[in-house]
Amino acid sequence: MQNGSLISSSKLQRTLIKINSSNDFEQLYSEIDRAMAELFSYQACVVLASRSKDAYRTIATSSILFNDESWYEYVDLFARGISENEQFIPHAVSEYDQTSINKTLLSGLNNSLVFKLSELCGQGIILFTGLLDPPSDTYTNDLNFITLLEQVYLKADQLQKSHSRTSSLLSLIANMTERADLFKELASEWFWRTDTENIFTCVDELAPHDDLYSQFFIGKSALKLRSDNEMQHLRKWAQFRHILTQHGDFFEFEFELGCQRHLWISLSGKAQFTSLGEFNGYMGIAKDITYAKDREIAYKQAKEKAESANSAKSQFLAVMSHEIRTPMNAILGMVELLNDTQLTNQQKEWLSYAQSSANLLLGLISDVLDFSKIEAGTLTLDNSEVHLKELIHSIAAQFESHSEAGKLNFEQIIEQSVPSIVKGDSTRLGQILFNLLGNAFKFTSYGRVTLHVSVIENSVKIQISDTGIGIAEQDLSRLFKPFNQVSDSVKRKQQGVGLGLSITKKLIELMQGSITCSSLLGVGTTFTVSLPFEKVCIPEIENEVPVKQRTLSILVAEDNKPNQVLIEALLKKLNHKVTLTETGSEALNAIKANDFDLVLMDMMMPVMDGLTATKYIREEMSLTIPIFALTANAGQSDKVNCLNAGMNKVLTKPIRFIELSNAISSLYDAPVKK
Repeated sequence: MQNGSLISSSKLQRTLIKINSSNDFEQLYSEIDRAMAELFSYQACVVLASRSKDAYRTIATSSILFNDESWYEYVDLFARGISENEQFIPHAVSEYDQTSINKTLLSGLNNSLVFKLSELCGQGIILFTGLLDPPSDTYTNDLNFITLLEQVYLKADQLQKSHSRTSSLLSLIANMTERADLFKELASEWFWRTDTENIFTCVDELAPHDDLYSQFFIGKSALKLRSDNEMQHLRKWAQFRHILTQHGDFFEFEFELGCQRHLWISLSGKAQFTSLGEFNGYMGIAKDITYAKDREIAYKQAKEKAESANSAKSQFLAVMSHEIRTPMNAILGMVELLNDTQLTNQQKEWLSYAQSSANLLLGLISDVLDFSKIEAGTLTLDNSEVHLKELIHSIAAQFESHSEAGKLNFEQIIEQSVPSIVKGDSTRLGQILFNLLGNAFKFTSYGRVTLHVSVIENSVKIQISDTGIGIAEQDLSRLFKPFNQVSDSVKRKQQGVGLGLSITKKLIELMQGSITCSSLLGVGTTFTVSLPFEKVCIPEIENEVPVKQRTLSILVAEDNKPNQVLIEALLKKLNHKVTLTETGSEALNAIKANDFDLVLMDMMMPVMDGLTATKYIREEMSLTIPIFALTANAGQSDKVNCLNAGMNKVLTKPIRFIELSNAISSLYDAPVKK
């Protein structure tokens, strides 16, 4: 070292040149690291400017820990360094242990070397944090070292001020640019003028730096400006030419430009005339509507996509309806056929359970797959005869096997006043009973479940009580909400999606009834349902003889083998002759070769579907033979399509014996009485 200095004069000179030529803080700290490498090792260098007597602010730091930090709380920590120009702080955290000052920042100040600078630097401070070893000697007596620190401070202050000015300028420019763009977007009209040949001669644009419009419009007519897509709209442009020929005014005529940019323009123009009344061209305004038009097109595409998705969903539901109802037709039909055979009492009882469950399943499937109801968000109720007592016994019988001797008893009380037959919806009423009884047995392991049916005034009262786990009072309010269960724990014993009670409540309200629940946790629960009813009196018909149908020759077009067997059995039970085909084309060949009294036509078949075959029979063959549709598609539009194709009736699967018999009877026979 020269003259005992920590930093030689030549090294100081080289270092100061590099420090002053630094363009950013990264270069500055790199030069500081090189200068201090031979003196001591540190973790971070922080430059502080004095704001007032007791406050400092960070103007530069090599560690993000000290960014934007105000140092007025730490002044007494530097007290000795401020008075003596140099200080070593070994334990910053311990000195402020009982305060609310940021402990993470304090820990970063451990083993820090503090230098107080002269008035030249506004009494600023430079910190070197995290020294590996305490300094053995003072540094402030070395003139070269102090000069280096002062130059570091002055350069950091210069960079900070330059950065601040640059940031402010960039922010101002960005703000002005944003305002200019916004103004241009919101005030996008510009003026134009044409000559007597409707050629643009003048375009006064809002933004003079963007001369796209003047370059593209000048010397051309609107007809020459349109894009290839616009040329396809012949009627639109023919009408526009007619207006120009008549020298009429036009307002917001929209078209796409055929230029290097994607642009839509809206033109509004008014014809100009000389003092002698001679046409002198058009004058008007134009507006860039690209953004609005793009949104309009995007909305249209989104709408078409949504409609396509809705159509696909409807098609999916229609196919699912067909695929599910087809096997259900065979199941219910075979059960009905079995019911007419020689069975034991136990077999009849089992068959009754199967039939009741299948009917209930069919009702639920109908709800899910009837897309018109799903779209409308409504349910409609049937209003036909309900054998109430039989229905209650049938539903209740399905739960008798749940009770175990000595553990759970199932008590059924149906009072004599309960009518045998009422007007209503058998499927929905069965669904209500099934849901409530299922709920009771689900949450009752010991004790008793009671079904009590009675009549109060003009309402049927159904009360289902259990001695199960019960429901807490605070949970009763969300009992009938969809997708809600009393226990939301993943470890709950009973699983489910929580829809049963909400569906039950909606069905009861559709029936103009009410449902209430009372419960005590650990004691049990009681659901009480009140449903208004209309009693049905069945008059006795004396001397009526069964309807006897004449033997018909019937063609059945059905591709499903189990359904072929079922329909053939039902028709032969009615004493009809049956011919089976599997496709629409086979049915046409059979009709050409034979005379039939009736055709039962499935809608969906391979090779040729039922609708196509029916249209051919009506239009090409000009035959009036009765055609009944056999369809598993339960939607209203499917029925309309069948009738529009020329079918006489629509029979929805599953086909019941009595429905099939009545449909044929209504066409050919009438009831016979003595």
